[in-house]
Amino acid sequence: MRIAAVAFGIWVLGFGLWDLHAQRRGGAAGAEGNQLKQTLYDMADAIGMLRNANEVDRIGSMNYWATGTIVSNGQPCKVVDYKASVNWLLKGMRVDYKCEGAPQRHVEVVRDNLAWNETEPGKGGTAAPAAASERALVLWTLPAGAIKAANDAGTATKVATENGKTVVTYPIPSLKADVKLTLNKDNHIEQIESRMGGVTTVTTYAEYGDWNGADYLSDVMFPKRIIQKRGNTTIADLTISKTNTYNPYVILPVPETVGRGRP
Repeated sequence: MRIAAVAFGIWVLGFGLWDLHAQRRGGAAGAEGNQLKQTLYDMADAIGMLRNANEVDRIGSMNYWATGTIVSNGQPCKVVDYKASVNWLLKGMRVDYKCEGAPQRHVEVVRDNLAWNETEPGKGGTAAPAAASERALVLWTLPAGAIKAANDAGTATKVATENGKTVVTYPIPSLKADVKLTLNKDNHIEQIESRMGGVTTVTTYAEYGDWNGADYLSDVMFPKRIIQKRGNTTIADLTISKTNTYNPYVILPVPETVGRGRP
């Protein structure tokens, strides 16, 4: 049943979840509405989200691997074997890594409003409710996630120009968060400022490219560098080593101890 549900979700994504091309063609009330629709279209088109003749969003899941540093449990960590697996259809993400010099494996998961830690992917789940909102915010402030969230916010999404650059603002109601993203000249997201629970996080993205590998290119663009700060504290400084943007099979089964047997 789980496999069928995921397959159905991917089918929905490809054939009707979000038709930006139709939005672009449709009439909009006023110049601001037209500008917003065009901006959302350009953002999605710039990273290769729009596929087939109808230009629909084809990014449902992805994996990426990275090197660099993060803050883990309040302590600096030079990551080893860092892998992030994302599934926007399931509204979830798993980050799997070790810290250099330490044997412990960290597997941190979020799905909807649930968060838990695992001993290894899909096993040994322990609830981590306090981490749910923070982990979900990462999911929805990755470039593709931010574009999806901006679209989902509907009329609450606004576009403007600041210091010669296009900015888009929108809320994420489920997280009680407000987001402001800034675009570069290529319509790539170069910065996201998010405010949630009185905490402001600034994430910068740079060096967009297809990092799937020379024999596995997909024309889906992802930033090579991801730097995340809160105030003067850098909480993540990652360099992407590889991606898989061909909608890899990413499942996030909720442990019975966390979600009462939810699939």
